[in-house]
Amino acid sequence: MEKMPYSEKLDAILITHTMVQEIEQVTSANWREGLPVLCGKAVVLRELRQSDAASLFALLTTQEVARFISPPPSTVEGFERFIAWTLRQRNAGTYACFAVTLQGSETAIGIFQVRQLDTDFRTA
Repeated sequence: MEKMPYSEKLDAILITHTMVQEIEQVTSANWREGLPVLCGKAVVLRELRQSDAASLFALLTTQEVARFISPPPSTVEGFERFIAWTLRQRNAGTYACFAVTLQGSETAIGIFQVRQLDTDFRTA
């Protein structure tokens, strides 16, 4: 299984305050400025928020889920650092990570990651 690109050990930027702004709706076509909200009949993909850390920790660290994914952060604080990292990587143009929610709910139940496979991000 491919490893998740985030690792707390490799993240050299110290987080001294909340770097995440709650994004209601992105109107720019430039995904580096913010991810669009993608809506289906039952599922919504949106930008991760710091407030998603607790639900992602609760849902992605269960044994029945964790065995199928790269090792997730082991604490809520670890998920907060992961979320801040995803936003820095999106801003740099190397990675995008959407929160998966159900239509009509704000609770993040998973993530959808898009990573660059070549230097100009034409393949993900």
